[in-house]
Amino acid sequence: MATVLVKLSAALVYPSGQTDLEGQGSTVGEVIASCCAARPELARRVLGDDGRQLVGVFLNGRSIRQLDGLQTPVADGDELRLTPPIAGG
Repeated sequence: MATVLVKLSAALVYPSGQTDLEGQGSTVGEVIASCCAARPELARRVLGDDGRQLVGVFLNGRSIRQLDGLQTPVADGDELRLTPPIAGG
């Protein structure tokens, strides 16, 4: 099981104000689940009830959509960044 640094964008830190978390797991999904277990208010903002991603997830700067999604393996020292979608025009 790897220990991964999880960085939250400003929109996800409320109400705790904590921008960095440490998650554990062997996949991106497991790391996110461990962070959501520690911060339940984060869960509803990161994953939908059906397990669908509600935010952009980047592993070491690369979108996990270009990798194996939530099943992407992680290693000690990796960095996940969670960013809500941004719309504009």
